Amino acid sequence: MKKSYLLLLYFFVLTFFSCQDESETITLNTQNSFAKSSPISSLISRVSQYETTADNVLDGTSNCSIKLPAHVTVNSQYVYVVSESDFQAVQDIKNQSATDDDIVHFGFPITMVYPNYYEHDVATEAEFESIIAGYGDDSPYRDIFCINFNYPISINIYNSNDQVASSVTLQNDNQLYTFVNNLTDGEIVGFVFPITLTNSSGDNIAITTNSQLESAIENVINDCDTTSSGTLVLSDVLTTGSWYVSYYYGDGHDQTNYYNGYNFNFNPNGTCTAIKNSITINGDWDINDENGYQRLDLHYDGSALEEMEEGWKVLEFTATSMRLREESGGGSDNHYLNFTKN
Repeated sequence: MKKSYLLLLYFFVLTFFSCQDESETITLNTQNSFAKSSPISSLISRVSQYETTADNVLDGTSNCSIKLPAHVTVNSQYVYVVSESDFQAVQDIKNQSATDDDIVHFGFPITMVYPNYYEHDVATEAEFESIIAGYGDDSPYRDIFCINFNYPISINIYNSNDQVASSVTLQNDNQLYTFVNNLTDGEIVGFVFPITLTNSSGDNIAITTNSQLESAIENVINDCDTTSSGTLVLSDVLTTGSWYVSYYYGDGHDQTNYYNGYNFNFNPNGTCTAIKNSITINGDWDINDENGYQRLDLHYDGSALEEMEEGWKVLEFTATSMRLREESGGGSDNHYLNFTKN
């Protein structure tokens, strides 16, 4: 059985001194702090990463983007793609006929840009095709491009390994993405609130807590979905194939390792099984609509999987993955469960 972790302190104050004997006090509220493994870190990364989904009409993948401008030929028609507004011209050519191959041929060299802002120059079509083939399936959770952070943003930092406190001010998405993804074990950080985000309608959203930030981002995920996943039916996805737990976060800690080795199957008749080391745990599942979202209810016999026995809010899903959240404590003690298809 997993250990239950308790937050013993609601606030802690860290003070450090400069060489001029001036002091700076940094206050971190534990409810509004996060670490690299925290669920909110992934959301922040997806908002601040380099946008790689919008140009899928060109490269066919969300794993990278093509730096503009680019010269392309589609079905023998040439397009000079200068900005995102030119993507529609490429799509229009693809839509002209159902018998064309619709393959986009680039004028090389081109520059590929990755979510971490790294740029890679590609000299030939053969090199490009080799890179694309090596990706496999797209990441199930792509960039969230229909909401943006407004800068500058200040973040307080505490490193529990050497007990050093500091702060940093970030000026753009690249810096925020790099900061979050370079966090190390033992580092606890927190935004200096308030901060603001801007949605696709141009409205500014004032944020004063991590819970508000998480909700603001997750509320627009479906608006950002430019794929066909919006046509998927959750029950059909759930009952196709077997699943494993790719992420579990509860009681303030990443507890994914507890579920290593389990294979989960969901049957159309509402029953389910979890199998590990030839031992089968039986259960049942149900999907309900609740306040505008889908809720996945899980139940398993015995106590081994009791932490899964919740009404899970379905945050997003694809044909091969699901992100779920169990809300409690007014957002201060949420649990998170990600399933990925085997």
